[in-house]
Amino acid sequence: MKIQDYTTTLLAHMGVQGSQVEIVEEDEGVRVAIQVSEEDSGMMIGRRGETIEALQKIFSLTFREELGEKRITVAVNDYLDRRQEIVERIANEAIDRVSATNEPFTLPYLSSNERRYVHTLMKDKGVETQSDGTGRDRLLTVFPQGYLSIQSTNNDNNTVAKPAAVIGSNTEGSSEDA
Repeated sequence: MKIQDYTTTLLAHMGVQGSQVEIVEEDEGVRVAIQVSEEDSGMMIGRRGETIEALQKIFSLTFREELGEKRITVAVNDYLDRRQEIVERIANEAIDRVSATNEPFTLPYLSSNERRYVHTLMKDKGVETQSDGTGRDRLLTVFPQGYLSIQSTNNDNNTVAKPAAVIGSNTEGSSEDA
């Protein structure tokens, strides 16, 4: 089954009527652009984009053999584009804050795709990034350039450093990257 047909069938099963679906081939993957009525948009997007994330997971699993290494992105009513602009603004504000204070700064909750995007955005910006925690408690912290290597050396001497500013959560977690 083609992605277009699959999407149309899925939307029908969800009770979404009058939608428009466009499949766009991009360099890094495939974008499934869905336009729905305003009354259906909340259900399709979900809280903090959770329904979109779930749909992306379903599409990825369904078409993994067909797509191989390519990513599939589900976009509903341009929500992802608007959210990307917000994430870029948050990332740039964090860069400015870390550069001005020379102190780490932890961003509010971001989805795994948003964290991956921020890690990419912040390369070569004079800062370092690291994601810590698990699940909904996984947060991305922005550090001044060289901070992590200095802390690694200090940790070898049994000194533990914590980020100076944490927004949205006081939880600590593992030090795995996003």
